Amino acid sequence: MYGQPSNPSNTPIFEGFFLQMVMPEQQDKCQEIVTQVLGSDWKVKLIGDNRTEFEITSQHNLSSQQAWDKAYNLRSQPGVVYAEPLFAVPVAMPVQPTQNFNQDTNQPSRRLTGFADPSQQNNQQNLNDESSDVDWPLKQLRVFETWQRFFPDPNKLPGDGIVIGHPDTGYTPHPEIISNLLLNKAFDFLRQDKDPVDELETSPNEIINNPGHGTSTAGVIISTRASQANYPTAKGVTGVAPGAKLVPLRVSLSVVLISIINISKAIEYAADNGIHVISISLGTAFPSQRLRSAIIYAQKRGVIIVAASGTAVPFVVWPAAYEEVIAVTGCNVRREVWSGASRGRQVDVTAPGAGVWYAKTNKTDTGLEYDINQGDGTSFSAPFIAGVAALWLSYHGRDQLIQRYGAEKIPFIFNQILRDSCEKFPTWKPNRFGEGLVNAEKVLDSPLPDNQNQALMAPAFALQQHSPIDNGINTFNHLFEQQLVNNQPEDSEEIPDNTMLKLSLAQLLQTTPSELPKRIKEIGKELAFHFAADPQLYNQLTQTIQAPKPGVASFKTQQDPSNNLNNLRTRLLSQGTSEVLKNKLN
Repeated sequence: MYGQPSNPSNTPIFEGFFLQMVMPEQQDKCQEIVTQVLGSDWKVKLIGDNRTEFEITSQHNLSSQQAWDKAYNLRSQPGVVYAEPLFAVPVAMPVQPTQNFNQDTNQPSRRLTGFADPSQQNNQQNLNDESSDVDWPLKQLRVFETWQRFFPDPNKLPGDGIVIGHPDTGYTPHPEIISNLLLNKAFDFLRQDKDPVDELETSPNEIINNPGHGTSTAGVIISTRASQANYPTAKGVTGVAPGAKLVPLRVSLSVVLISIINISKAIEYAADNGIHVISISLGTAFPSQRLRSAIIYAQKRGVIIVAASGTAVPFVVWPAAYEEVIAVTGCNVRREVWSGASRGRQVDVTAPGAGVWYAKTNKTDTGLEYDINQGDGTSFSAPFIAGVAALWLSYHGRDQLIQRYGAEKIPFIFNQILRDSCEKFPTWKPNRFGEGLVNAEKVLDSPLPDNQNQALMAPAFALQQHSPIDNGINTFNHLFEQQLVNNQPEDSEEIPDNTMLKLSLAQLLQTTPSELPKRIKEIGKELAFHFAADPQLYNQLTQTIQAPKPGVASFKTQQDPSNNLNNLRTRLLSQGTSEVLKNKLN
């Protein structure tokens, strides 16, 4: 299924299957298996580099129960290593009151849950006053010093020669960005054509609407300096890399519900069409092997991928959570981590994400109206770092870097230099906000690895902060990381204690802690899917995880953990779990 259909209940939308065979070059065998299990009207497409992975699609609209049942059936076939259904999973986790993606700060904020704290209103007004300078994020990142020092030639703008791919909601012809768009390479994966114009559509069926989101985030990277026009605000945005070019890749109407297939195709398209950096200001609450395959495909071709950590979500969303991707969380003008930004061990660095000025396009009865607005969201944090990546590639020369180190090592070398160059700000906490606030001047000033041997070491260094989260209990550790660290000091370097999480999952699945890894390996991906897709389920398990351990006195009135688990099990069984998972729950 292509495009993004209406989703009245904000439930996951089935898109197809990912399947991996044991041996390469087995497309005919894969088609045979698919026909046997699913039917003859399913298309099989080879993806990735190892020649064993396939994307399977059709026009069938399966329920989540049907999709998981068929995925288990596919897994059981001889010659199949792994199979999983593909869904567009909305990011709709109820957490602390906060603003949403790309939410204007000068308008009343829509919150997913909870209530605003009146005591914070004056502080927010002070922050708005301090961030009234439209260029404050570039000053904080030392971008202007970088330009003066490394790009003194006025005929070669910072970022010259670098092309940035931008999977998002498309573009509008805003004066801030239009001159730096490469529309001959652009593509719309919703309509399957080469005209990714954002019609600024809004849908009453979506939790959050983001018309113009692609334009807003693009301007952070490529808006030309001093491009002020006759906007109502009389201000103009300056991009980090105004010499770079950007390719709009339309993958979504909303950054809340994204198609895994569309964004995967966009990443692969970028890698195949001369794009050097990918800036992703959207995410999903559920990991996908299909998406991971696309990311690895691009990384092997030397593409630097930067993604937003997430907004109003208690964990780092995917694809930012993948170790090959540079995950960026957000801070404000005071170098304080923004309260609405997702944080965790998968975060690499921090960049401005609150009170950021951006290009805004409004749709009126007479046409389009262009302006500059101010807003919050890690959607802005990621493009700042994508811009820094463009500066780094432009300064050193991408072709020269590839000739020296090979394409595959370039993303890892940049990631390592980026993190090593960070500054620690007052509210920085290890394993929560990455290595610190990015300093663009230090990034470009940092020496490159001296030789091939050092370059070979860079990937290992760059991945030290990360741990695999696409398998077993690690997926649950990631989804519930913020709950697991609640009883630890924020500056703790220790891995969060997941004892209560493992105990709760074992009881839920009617097994023992020692047998849990085997059980999770079998049905863990589906179970994680239900927690990611249903905020109520997520909160129920959270209550159990945070309940006092047996024998520990508590003065708080809390629901009995066993009752929580019973209620959780009942809800799971009532919402369309596969037969395999039902058997484990019963």
